[in-house]
Amino acid sequence: MQNKIQTEVEAQAKTTHCLNCGTEFEGNFCPECGQNAETGRFTMRFIFENLIAAFTSKDGGVWFTLKNLFTRPGLMIVEILNGKRRKYFSPFPMLFFALTVYILLASVTGSRDEYRQAEQSYSNIEITKDGESDEQSMDYTERYNRVRKMGSNCIKFYNNHYTVVFMLTLPLFLFAARVCFGKSNRKRYYRAEYLVAITYSMVMVVIYLWFVSLMYLISQSISDRMSSFMPFAFVVAFTVCFRKMMGFGIKKTAWRSLLTVALYYTTLGFIALISIVFGIIVLKKFV
Repeated sequence: MQNKIQTEVEAQAKTTHCLNCGTEFEGNFCPECGQNAETGRFTMRFIFENLIAAFTSKDGGVWFTLKNLFTRPGLMIVEILNGKRRKYFSPFPMLFFALTVYILLASVTGSRDEYRQAEQSYSNIEITKDGESDEQSMDYTERYNRVRKMGSNCIKFYNNHYTVVFMLTLPLFLFAARVCFGKSNRKRYYRAEYLVAITYSMVMVVIYLWFVSLMYLISQSISDRMSSFMPFAFVVAFTVCFRKMMGFGIKKTAWRSLLTVALYYTTLGFIALISIVFGIIVLKKFV
């Protein structure tokens, strides 16, 4: 009996060599990097179990985070900012996941086909100008077609790189949110902490796009109407995500969120306008 107990103690005290960082330790997890002591080769069962765990686990699972994002978004963000982060899926991977699902849905349902058709129609536009000499007309047409090609490439980039576009516009949302939610909150929260709330807000908007794509299978007109409510979806998402963080009432948060979205679109439009004007000036000067 004593030998059996001694054998069990020795087994429990077995030293493990961590395959990740090289630390020797006793127990189930490495004290330096946290990797599991039982780390074997990749198998299909291992991949399947980890995939299921990523969606269902309460310890950083996607489903658990999505559930809290739509039932208690403000409290969830406050908990994350206060350090309770292990049980939630990180904001940026969450946004990539939501965008990936949206791209798959859009491809399956064909809800983005009309944008591609518009892009193709825009690319095929040709223009000539009456009342001018052939040389002037050709010069004008060439400049115009260069500008049109620039616009067509921008549309193609947007249609083919949703993830990049969403990520590139996050700084604009950050700028707008920090301006509209007041000076005291700018001192209270870091820029990165604003980005956490903004990113989770974007996740909610992308999930709204899931339903827009799915609705396309039932009714294209309803899907188009839902798409026109995108600015409103941004306002709602910002309101529910920022309310607890800022400590405002629902009306004040909604008003500040509306200003944030309006400033975002204004800034984005201004940047686009400046880019177009600059392109035209360059073409006139060097072509």
